[in-house]
Amino acid sequence: MAIEPALLDTCTTHLKTCLKNIHKVIQKANEILSSISQPSVCSEVLLSSQGADYISGVVEVYRLSKRMEGGMRMHNINCERLRLVLRDVDLSWNNLQAFLSICPSLIQTMPSQSSLDSGAEGASSDPSPCLQSCCGVCLLDTPVVEFPSEGRTSMLNTGVRSYHPSCANFWLHCVDSTLPIVACHSNCSACVKVNKDL
Repeated sequence: MAIEPALLDTCTTHLKTCLKNIHKVIQKANEILSSISQPSVCSEVLLSSQGADYISGVVEVYRLSKRMEGGMRMHNINCERLRLVLRDVDLSWNNLQAFLSICPSLIQTMPSQSSLDSGAEGASSDPSPCLQSCCGVCLLDTPVVEFPSEGRTSMLNTGVRSYHPSCANFWLHCVDSTLPIVACHSNCSACVKVNKDL
């Protein structure tokens, strides 16, 4: 079942805004690294603790784009505008990886592409999954591994919506000072059940 047109417009706008900001962050990293003319200096910057922390943050931002891709798949949001922004994010990410390749020891600490892509796996067997049970930013409904050494991360609950901690962090620092709240569709069986129980 397709999402209602008004809700689809809201979701599309929300996702596009976040993805454009993800693209800006990755593009900025590309600009910073491309401004360093000497590969040895670039390598030194990337291997410094501050450089490694910065790249680690950029990796988490890219990981969010993959989770958003999974949320789109889970809710059957198929929009050309979003596909174009996702393509731009991936192109910037691939360009960034070319800079990172000059630092083999840094590449070894990076997550594999398959682990990044696993966030994009989000097809749902439910024809109209509940948006209320999903992260208000990426639209995925399951806890994600924020930091592998710490295992799965629980969702932050604001009383109105739940969010993955890294999704909420990115939104508040790079998109808007207010977390997004996307209403659920009118034919959501989970929301109907909750309302009946009240």
